[in-house]
Amino acid sequence: MNDKKKYILLLSSTLLLWSDTIPTDKQHALSTLAPAGKFVFRVEGKTRNTQFAYNNKGDKTPLGDALDKVTLDANIFPSLSLLGAGANLGTTSSFMEFDSQRGEISFGYGINKDLTIGIIFPFGTINNRVDFSVSGGNIGKNPNFNPQIATSATNSPYLPVGNGITPLSTADVQGLLTSPTYGYKPIASTRTTGLADPTVGVLYQALKTNDSSLVLLAGVDIGIAKEDDPDNLVDVPINNGNSAFRMRAEYYKNLDYGLDFFAKAEYGVEFEDRVTKRVPQQGQLLAPKNSTEKLSRDLGDYRTYEVSLGKTIKSWRFSGHLYRLEKDSDTYTSDIGTDTSVLEANTDSYVNQWETELSWSGIDAWKKDKLPMPLIVSLAYKDTFSGKNGLDWSEIYFRVTSFF
Repeated sequence: MNDKKKYILLLSSTLLLWSDTIPTDKQHALSTLAPAGKFVFRVEGKTRNTQFAYNNKGDKTPLGDALDKVTLDANIFPSLSLLGAGANLGTTSSFMEFDSQRGEISFGYGINKDLTIGIIFPFGTINNRVDFSVSGGNIGKNPNFNPQIATSATNSPYLPVGNGITPLSTADVQGLLTSPTYGYKPIASTRTTGLADPTVGVLYQALKTNDSSLVLLAGVDIGIAKEDDPDNLVDVPINNGNSAFRMRAEYYKNLDYGLDFFAKAEYGVEFEDRVTKRVPQQGQLLAPKNSTEKLSRDLGDYRTYEVSLGKTIKSWRFSGHLYRLEKDSDTYTSDIGTDTSVLEANTDSYVNQWETELSWSGIDAWKKDKLPMPLIVSLAYKDTFSGKNGLDWSEIYFRVTSFF
């Protein structure tokens, strides 16, 4: 028996009890168990896009809603109170659109036919396209303002519009945001690129029969992603950058007429870490620079659930999925006793999505010498239909899996 025939026999018997047809869950790599003594390799690419998010009531709102149609009066810039009621720098207009490209490279090694150890390396880019402007203000710059002495009613940086005083422009307002008092970066489009949080874990096949299987997974996310910038109001981090312990169960069942049922459930325990944040007060849109602190953070634990029904025709499998993510509230603790309730508000969330997927298995073609290696390819579209305190993502992704 030559090496290739030995490997085909090993792969087939390791995937499940040997039969004339490799079961669908293995044929289409629904789980990433590797053959005993062999590697499984997977590459995944995903692109996501959204202009909307869900608020605490579950209503869909435009991204950047918190920065849109805001009147920049004394509630935002307290120094305007010196100019009397109604003084304002204008009203904001804000539009945002997120798009994300994310990749994952996964390796697994089969310790035996039921146990695989592996690692996932995620990376990506997130773009936030921002259009921000301010107009309609009734306050302009005071050309005689003296920054060397205290601000007062007779030495204000602002004056009412008129007598040659023109309203502050968008650039002028951006200048206020970047001043030493606030220390923010200008509100503009951002691009974040880098590594996300890798996962190291094990998969164990706890149950296998001729028509079903149960795979259990335990893993640890290693928090290495770059921390969110507290001086940027609109950037989006690649990942939350903290470590977590993950537990997952995957159940597969062959049905009649080429149909199959697949279900997954995962629970994630987030570990406490330290982050740098601005700590706003109640009702405060712009926390000043001096509110920045190093805080203890405990992100809320999460749960995910997924069910799918698939139909296989020869080497092709079509499936429909329902997915739900639930997340508990975050907790922040200040070493100096600062009230962090604003950071914690509206951080519990859920999201519901549907997905359709088409996959092709080249294992049979490889067995017939039509491919140089076993190959499984899938393409999927996922969309969000409801949520709370989360983003309204739509996404397309592809996945390529092989064994060697």
